[in-house]
Amino acid sequence: MKLAKKLTAIALGGALALGASACGSTAPSDGGNAGGEVTLDWSFWSQGDEGNQTWKDLAGKVTEKYPNIKVNLTTAPFSDYFTKMQSQLASGTAPCIVSMQSLRLPAFAKAMTPIDGDLAKAAGFTESEWEAGALKALQNGDKQYALPYGLSTMVMYYNKDAFKAAGVEEPKDGWTTDEFVAAAKKITEATGKPAFGQTFSDLHMSAQLLAYNGAKPVSANGELQMTDPAFESAFSWYTGLATEDKISSIPASSSDVPWGEQQFVAGNVAMAVDGSWNMKSNVTDAAGFQVGVVTLPQGTEGAGTFSANSGFGISSTCKNKTEAAQAIGVLTDAESQMASANAGNLPARTAAVPAFIEGLKKDVDPKNPGYSDQASVVTKAASESATPFISTSNWDKVTKLMAQQFQQAFSGKSTPSEALKAVQQSGAK
Repeated sequence: MKLAKKLTAIALGGALALGASACGSTAPSDGGNAGGEVTLDWSFWSQGDEGNQTWKDLAGKVTEKYPNIKVNLTTAPFSDYFTKMQSQLASGTAPCIVSMQSLRLPAFAKAMTPIDGDLAKAAGFTESEWEAGALKALQNGDKQYALPYGLSTMVMYYNKDAFKAAGVEEPKDGWTTDEFVAAAKKITEATGKPAFGQTFSDLHMSAQLLAYNGAKPVSANGELQMTDPAFESAFSWYTGLATEDKISSIPASSSDVPWGEQQFVAGNVAMAVDGSWNMKSNVTDAAGFQVGVVTLPQGTEGAGTFSANSGFGISSTCKNKTEAAQAIGVLTDAESQMASANAGNLPARTAAVPAFIEGLKKDVDPKNPGYSDQASVVTKAASESATPFISTSNWDKVTKLMAQQFQQAFSGKSTPSEALKAVQQSGAK
């Protein structure tokens, strides 16, 4: 999962959930014609030239292990992927192997097949070999609907040069929200511009609110709870970073969802929350300064960070589910995750994590000394404290409302309470 592929959820209508009747596969049915050739269509959002080639190579590994199975990978821009998937499921042309993001899973679960029983066995799935949080994020109703290829948590990136120039000590893992605000105020005063890049991007902002006081925008059973007292308290604090403390750069409009991250790499702010999926290249390559990474600052009742993972599942209309499970087993095995780690994805399998850190040491440390050591500490700490992000089945509608209403609150045109009530009233199912 790459950052700029922002979490703009596409809700899936009930009409597509069970109505499709065909699948992108040339073989007749599950288990039919044993030993016969099976071609499985596999859809994925574009990972860029390097990433796409990595996954094409891994598709070839499937055929090496199972000569009767061929995997045909097709990609689409992230902004179009879920809309296209919705249409494919509705028209009965869905691929057998579906790349799925945890935030979208509630809307798509009815159109997918749980990977359990014989399918789990076909995939070679052993739960103990995975990060528990990575698996949980791709479950729905206690069923595993996809096997993850990565573990994505939210962390804080900071500009080492800006901290040094302002005479502010660099943050350390375990730092507090009070320390974060104090550092931001000093840097803002020293530079004359806000130190923190604010956002209304769902996962980015919500993770910081969770770290502040344990607030969650959605309940454990998938109900929107924007007016929950804890969430309102955390959101008021977050909004106050801009309206009262004057230490945050706010999105210019409701369409500027990735504002904080973009302002950070441009050197306009000294800190921004972003995902671990950007840890290898997107941030460090784009920034013209020394980059540091640290855990999210925690309040006295802070609850760590949110995680949101991506993985591969099987469409409910796939006619070759066993072969699809076998293919997914190869695409997510330890060897494949090591290859994926080299392309920048923090692995979901514990055995592949060292390969990710070694990749940072090789590719990032030469121009950003010590970065891999920081990343090693942060990824471990963030993984241990991560809570899978739960979304509603109409999350696309909710995120649009958040962008519209929260931009007004950040700019002081409405109160935090008014903005939250507006989202709750229009976004509740």
